[in-house]
Amino acid sequence: MYHVWVLLSSLGILLQLLLIHAQLKGAFKRFPILFTYAVTLFLTTIVEAAAFYDPQIWMKSSGYYWIVDSIRQVLIFCVVISLTYKVMGESRSRSSVRRGLVAGAAIFALVSLYATREDAFGFWMTSLSRNLSFCAVILNLILWAILIKSRLADRTLLLISGGLGIQMAGQAIGHSLRQISHDQSSPVRISGDLIVVLSHLACLYIWWQAFRAFDRQSLKHVE
Repeated sequence: MYHVWVLLSSLGILLQLLLIHAQLKGAFKRFPILFTYAVTLFLTTIVEAAAFYDPQIWMKSSGYYWIVDSIRQVLIFCVVISLTYKVMGESRSRSSVRRGLVAGAAIFALVSLYATREDAFGFWMTSLSRNLSFCAVILNLILWAILIKSRLADRTLLLISGGLGIQMAGQAIGHSLRQISHDQSSPVRISGDLIVVLSHLACLYIWWQAFRAFDRQSLKHVE
């Protein structure tokens, strides 16, 4: 499995670079928070990869993974809420909706932090990450509903929301499977890890394609 993880991590880093490159052509101005997430994801993934290839570093920095995961989850919340705010356009209620989403996400996170607490730090953080992923799915469904209801279909936003939905659903399922097994090498645990990674790669690919299309559309408008 070692070589499989090396291949998947390398593919993830490549897709992250392609995504950032596509955004730098102009899309980052329209989606600054998503660009911030992409850059943060790339930098933290590089650090994780370096630790993965050195077992001694990995053992000493296992808590780093959960700190990074928490930062990414917060950024994901910010991405979804900012996109929802953007989609609502000139609606008078969009400020109220944004405040409601921020408050709801914060309350959900705090309640989950308390409700999932247990002595084993790794299992506690796995439960918390699973719940936060589920919360992100709900927020993304709200965004998706607003997009569908909107008369002006935005293909880029639909692809971003669709990719994010795949990633968050995959994380929620994968972390649930990881909790079932306490054995790192069990098929159930490995299946959970693969679902988390593959859903993330699928999201990155969809986002890359979305921003490639966005760049081509921008060039046409310029011409």
